[in-house]
Amino acid sequence: MIYNGCTYEYIYCYGMLNGFHCIAISEIDVVYDPPLCTGASFESNMQSITDSILVHIGLEPDILNFLGLEGVPKCPSGLMCMLRLYDAICYNGWYTYTRLNKDGTITFIQLMDKCDDEVRSCNEIVTICYDEILKEYVVTRIGSSLSGPPCTWPCHTNCEY
Repeated sequence: MIYNGCTYEYIYCYGMLNGFHCIAISEIDVVYDPPLCTGASFESNMQSITDSILVHIGLEPDILNFLGLEGVPKCPSGLMCMLRLYDAICYNGWYTYTRLNKDGTITFIQLMDKCDDEVRSCNEIVTICYDEILKEYVVTRIGSSLSGPPCTWPCHTNCEY
């Protein structure tokens, strides 16, 4: 996903857990291109980047099918409700990784230095809809508390915008 000229890569999974549809983001990385595209660029735009990732996930045909939708509903009459969305990652800084691509080129990536793989959510409920007037997707978060185990210092989550 490209945000402000920087490429962000993410890993997520989805499935059913105790009868609930679940989507979990397990990793967010930035293609390292200093000075603009670094872990710090994520830090300064955490909420917007995380929201953009959620929109990208919500637009995936498999996710729309999984949720039983033909597309992201239009605002304000419809909402894509992403229940049990695990989007909080506990991490402490970034480290640089060198990836050898299939074509023989090298890409430098900054990866979150994850503290654990515990499941956490930034908010209780996240909804996405498409605003036809503004011509953009709108992400709304309901509830302001982190759910799941707290990160232990010096780690923090990407929820702390």
